[in-house]
Amino acid sequence: MTAKVKVNMRLCGKTHLITVDSTDEGNYRVNIETDCANVREFSEGLNDLSMSDLTDKLSSKVVSRYQNCRMSANCLAPAGVLSAAWVEAGMIARSNAKRNKCNDVEFLE
Repeated sequence: MTAKVKVNMRLCGKTHLITVDSTDEGNYRVNIETDCANVREFSEGLNDLSMSDLTDKLSSKVVSRYQNCRMSANCLAPAGVLSAAWVEAGMIARSNAKRNKCNDVEFLE
């Protein structure tokens, strides 16, 4: 099955559509469609993620790319990649994801 998420970065006006599919080898294939050059740079090398990339922050390709590219520190694209991958891996129930629709950052003041 496929997991899809949409990251709306309203502060910068960018949108990221993230799709994650399971592979026959037990890994996770990531595709990011975006209008942001920095998120495109972030996505390089994230095509094939292992379970360790989803769970071990110290060795995760996702975290490493986040640290070593030009995207801003408050960009939610890495969280979107991990959230989609967690749904695809069964670590977030699809029913829970569909019921709750989104996680968000709310500015209060």
